[in-house]
Amino acid sequence: MSGIDLWDDDDFGSSDSTVLEPPPLLICLIAAAEQRSVWQAGLEQHGIQVCAEQSDECQLILVDERCSDYPAQLARLNERPERPPLFFLVTNGAEPDCIRAFSAGADDYVHLPISPEALAARLKRVEVKLRDTSSMREQLSQSSQIAFQSMSMNAELGRILQYMESSFACQQFDALAALTLQILNELGLHASLGVFHDRGLEYFYDDGIKRPIEQEVIENSRHLGRISDFGSRTILNYPHFGLLIRNMPVDDPLRYGILKDHICYIGNGLEARCQAMITERYAGERAIRIQATASVLQQMIAEMEHAKLEVTRSSTSELQTMLDALYHEFSQLCLTGTEEEVLMRLLTESSDRLHALFRNAAEQDQQFQSLLSGVAKTLEH
Repeated sequence: MSGIDLWDDDDFGSSDSTVLEPPPLLICLIAAAEQRSVWQAGLEQHGIQVCAEQSDECQLILVDERCSDYPAQLARLNERPERPPLFFLVTNGAEPDCIRAFSAGADDYVHLPISPEALAARLKRVEVKLRDTSSMREQLSQSSQIAFQSMSMNAELGRILQYMESSFACQQFDALAALTLQILNELGLHASLGVFHDRGLEYFYDDGIKRPIEQEVIENSRHLGRISDFGSRTILNYPHFGLLIRNMPVDDPLRYGILKDHICYIGNGLEARCQAMITERYAGERAIRIQATASVLQQMIAEMEHAKLEVTRSSTSELQTMLDALYHEFSQLCLTGTEEEVLMRLLTESSDRLHALFRNAAEQDQQFQSLLSGVAKTLEH
């Protein structure tokens, strides 16, 4: 071997490399004057440094309950937004002393007497354990927050399903608009709604303040696509309605995305119901027109039937009167028996033919009446 050091980096095999010592544990010490100096001197010899009460770098609070005014000092420290863990030195191991420590907010405790060296070792272990516990609590808090957001989202989705179910009971656009604006308010959103149909635009708003500019924007933004964003305001466009939301949470991207999904769910349900209501209203108006037409036809049929009955009755009466007059006049003409018989036969045949014509006309009238009645019933259905 040549003895040449192949590893000449400082991190490997350097003779003057130093082992980094962990930084000292910073604690805030609450103790009477006679104990404070003893604890401070002993703990600093074992890697624990005492800092001022106001220090933001304090990692742990050590309380010697032999200090008479420790409750007042703790009260000042508790005013801080995030108080460090609290470690108590209790005078003995009796249960009332432990209860007293925990009632004061202690995270851990140790019995007196104890040497500064043992106390320093205990404080270091406690600080590590409490730091890990704090990290675990933070993770649990984040998990709880995520779980809460999931439950909140599920609750909101359930409310949207209720909205869709309730929308089927709405028969007027004002009731449907009120229901839609209500669920948006429950989601923390304020909006205006315009419904488009064959009679034009119906405009609705949730706060009692009619804003003409919003109505114009809803009408003029139909070519901008399904969703258009204008800062905190969002416009949702569908064939039969336009929805303008005034206060989207642009500062909270997660909530913003969730609400965008919710709004699309609501929009799909609202569009389906609007289309169905427009179809129902058209069908209802068509049914009214058909019923009016059927009523007019029925009245016409009744009038025609009455008129034809009057004509038939009058014609029959006139024909019978004419025949009676002819029979009477023939008796005055002094005709021979043969001539009278021929003439009477001709008159009888003519009468029979006229009666046949009347019967045929009556039958045709009855068929026409049946046809019109069938048409009227079809229109009613």
